[in-house]
Amino acid sequence: MSDLIFRPLTVDEFDLFHRYATPPTSGVGARKLSFEELGYRSGRVWVAVRGDEVVARAAFWAPDDFDHPFSLDWFDPGAGPDGIEVGAALLRAAYDALVTPDYSSPIGDRPDYHLFLPADWRERPEARADAEARIAAAEKAGLRQFVERINLRWIPEYGLPPRSTRLTFVPAVDDELVVDVLARLCENSLDAYARRDVERYGLRRAAEITLEEIADFPGGRDRWRLAYDAAGELVGIVMPTSNSYFATIGYMGVVPEHRGHHYADDLLAEALHIFAAGGESEVSDATDVGNAPMAASFARVGYEVTGRRMIFT
Repeated sequence: MSDLIFRPLTVDEFDLFHRYATPPTSGVGARKLSFEELGYRSGRVWVAVRGDEVVARAAFWAPDDFDHPFSLDWFDPGAGPDGIEVGAALLRAAYDALVTPDYSSPIGDRPDYHLFLPADWRERPEARADAEARIAAAEKAGLRQFVERINLRWIPEYGLPPRSTRLTFVPAVDDELVVDVLARLCENSLDAYARRDVERYGLRRAAEITLEEIADFPGGRDRWRLAYDAAGELVGIVMPTSNSYFATIGYMGVVPEHRGHHYADDLLAEALHIFAAGGESEVSDATDVGNAPMAASFARVGYEVTGRRMIFT
């Protein structure tokens, strides 16, 4: 380990990142967008160098208008016998440098690690080995698994599901009402982030934070909708928007007293019709592995699973 150098790269040195000799071929860590499209910045791309060889690498991402990185989303710990140790040491060096006293992000008090995985990674020995090496290095560096999520995709070629005939949708323009609905959705939620925010901040503040975060997405809030049944009772909310790259549903849910009737299908269908009318070519969403009802709803309206994502904090 004493012969290793851990350091960040400037933009004009990014070619070193691509000199990493043993990128995985199993699909572990694979991203839909290229390194260049993801827009990494100087000082947030790190390498471990032994002599002239790049033996481990890590890249941290954030939206263009944020001062600190949100997440580590590209990490290769190395393939040698000391690869896990080297990878962990690289992460410790990078986190020590990037998590400064003034660090802040909407995600937490340091960047979380997003490990992108094929949907069948546990069934393929090569993919499992690649994943387990990254998991071991991350844990040795002090990160802990928070949740595993299912990544999903919808494109117009999959076909639009029928629009709801039992719900009426109206624009969600009243912040107080939106917060009230979000607070009701957070009660006994199957979503790990919602549960964490309620534990940290309480129900009301967790709902306010959700509103603030989704409103700050590049897609804005013009497409948010509240859903009402024929009796005029509020059933739920769906918040179609877009992130830095794709159309996405920022948040959605059915209030507790109306769950169990597949209303989530109606909310998803409405969002997809809104996206289609706006000419969106792709919708990218995700749900926790533990949220089986939501995963089933995505499947019923025509989404396809594109992979998994394990998140460490």
